[in-house]
Amino acid sequence: MGTVTTVRFDEDFLKKADELAKIEHVDRSTILRKAAELGLRELLLQRAIDVYRRGLVSAWKAAELADVPLWRFLDELKERRIHFNTSEEDLREMIEAYL
Repeated sequence: MGTVTTVRFDEDFLKKADELAKIEHVDRSTILRKAAELGLRELLLQRAIDVYRRGLVSAWKAAELADVPLWRFLDELKERRIHFNTSEEDLREMIEAYL
């Protein structure tokens, strides 16, 4: 079981959460947990993309920071039309890791 924490949401957000909970036949807490999990995953991915785009880390390290497999990170770069900037050495490491 998780840790209990207190968070404040505006009424509009809670109204939307309640509507979705009703559609999904779950309680508000379940919807809020899912929203928090999805939001955190997206924030981690955005941060990883940012440091990758600035050339601070390799694609491999960025995928690790985002807590996603490398192929998923590369797909995200493609979807977001972000140039794949990696060195020949990094590319070799990625290929070796998959073999």
